Amino acid sequence: MPYKILYLEHAYTDLETILDHIAEDSPSHAIEYLKFLKNSISKLSNFPYLGVTCKRKHIRRECRVLIIENYLVFYKTNESSKIIIIGRVLHRSVNYKTKKLF
Repeated sequence: MPYKILYLEHAYTDLETILDHIAEDSPSHAIEYLKFLKNSISKLSNFPYLGVTCKRKHIRRECRVLIIENYLVFYKTNESSKIIIIGRVLHRSVNYKTKKLF
């Protein structure tokens, strides 16, 4: 049974920021890239452990990180309710250790 994907408010804001940034150069590319990101994230529905553990990124939290090109998608998996919670979508250049992830 596939997992349901739930985006937290910070994740939506992150995606909007990414869209706005890319749209400065190319609005059409921004929309296509957003589709690409969301499609890549949707793969977690069937493969919830696709990302690496946060500990591998030196984060002391129980979460996982899906790497999509230059972006890091921080998420948690809830086994009992079959839900993937997307906390943040951050560019790799951002100091994610100082950010609120969930």
